[in-house]
Amino acid sequence: SYDLGMVHVVMISTEHDLGVGSRQRLWLEGDLASVDRTVTPWLIVEGHRPMYNSESQWDQALVGVNMQEEFEDLLFRYKVDLYLAGHFHSYLRTCDGLYRWKCGQKGGPTHITVGSAGAKLDGMDTELYQQDWTVKFVIEWGYGRATVMNDTALHWEFVAVDEGGKVKDEVWIWRDRG
Repeated sequence: SYDLGMVHVVMISTEHDLGVGSRQRLWLEGDLASVDRTVTPWLIVEGHRPMYNSESQWDQALVGVNMQEEFEDLLFRYKVDLYLAGHFHSYLRTCDGLYRWKCGQKGGPTHITVGSAGAKLDGMDTELYQQDWTVKFVIEWGYGRATVMNDTALHWEFVAVDEGGKVKDEVWIWRDRG
């Protein structure tokens, strides 16, 4: 993990054990607990696999469900603002405050998958399974850009590379730090 301005960033391995008592889980919990939100008010966790993704790839969806069981409570308890992932070769953004499959849960993060930076994209006929938390889904090459404005406002953009840097998705993430 590292601090960058007002952001504390934590990188985890979603390919290794994050279950209760595992070395990585103990490290993650210690790291999250040590963050001084008056110095680094924004907390971002990054991992290869997404916890939430709605592409109809059921074997992959089960991995996300297992991740939810293993450590979603930690993200909620420590009020992680943003969870970034890749794995799927597309872009997907969930609602804000996503926790236990429900939007608007104060303390729950926004989950964003940006797996479209160069590998072969998922098919244009990719279907999403029925759920209420996907806000935006894009199958184009691109990258994510986060701009922290202050301790309560973060601006997120998904930028398409084939269209000269056109922003294809954007959202403001607001937090009440009071």
